[in-house]
Amino acid sequence: MKLLRLEFYKCRRRKIALVCAAVLAAQLFWFWVVLSRQSAEEMQQGWMLMLYNFAVVDAIMLPVATAVLASRSCEIEHKGCTLKLLETAASPAQLYRAKLLWGALTLGGLLALRGAILVCIGVTLGFPGEVPTTRIILFTVLTWAVSVTLYLLQQGLSLRYANQAPALICGIFGSFAGLMSMLLPSFVQRMVPWSYYGLLSLTGMNWNPTTHDTWFYWFWPPVTNFVLLACWAILFFVIGRTLFVRKEV
Repeated sequence: MKLLRLEFYKCRRRKIALVCAAVLAAQLFWFWVVLSRQSAEEMQQGWMLMLYNFAVVDAIMLPVATAVLASRSCEIEHKGCTLKLLETAASPAQLYRAKLLWGALTLGGLLALRGAILVCIGVTLGFPGEVPTTRIILFTVLTWAVSVTLYLLQQGLSLRYANQAPALICGIFGSFAGLMSMLLPSFVQRMVPWSYYGLLSLTGMNWNPTTHDTWFYWFWPPVTNFVLLACWAILFFVIGRTLFVRKEV
């Protein structure tokens, strides 16, 4: 707990709140643009429309967001002899876990706030039907799980390299990969860790090419997707932790 408090203390002037606010504002602006293009009939599917579009925007924005958060947290350790000083008081494995927990809590706070805002938007705009509270909570938890998995990758890169460019480039690449993979078959998507925002989405979409009508539906992702996401998380954790523990400081 002391190391975790230290992480929050070190990041208090790293403008983390500003980064989270920018991500949230960009996502809400995206959804506002989407809503402005919907007909009254399409708005009848408001809750499903909302969760479907946020799954898409997550695949675009959250890979970069996780890269920035990991970089802001880890780049300070490369300055001076910070890592060497820290490792006199704690083991590298403990430092790695503290940073990972900091990232998981930060992402959890961001996504929990967004979930509350989504409910407020739906109620304010009068989306038909009851508020799908359970689905929104589950959507938030699944989004958090994918984001933490990607954060494991980004933290490993940010701790390994003093120059944060490789980690940030990886995040930018992930945004393109996550979006483009949605156009590919599911077996290909499963080989791309950034595509799990779409693979674990709780809504699907059908489109009629003749009438140009669009309708959404609820569905539950296959268990295989959850298992594979866990495998990606374990892989990133083991590799990132091993590289950091063996890193010379």
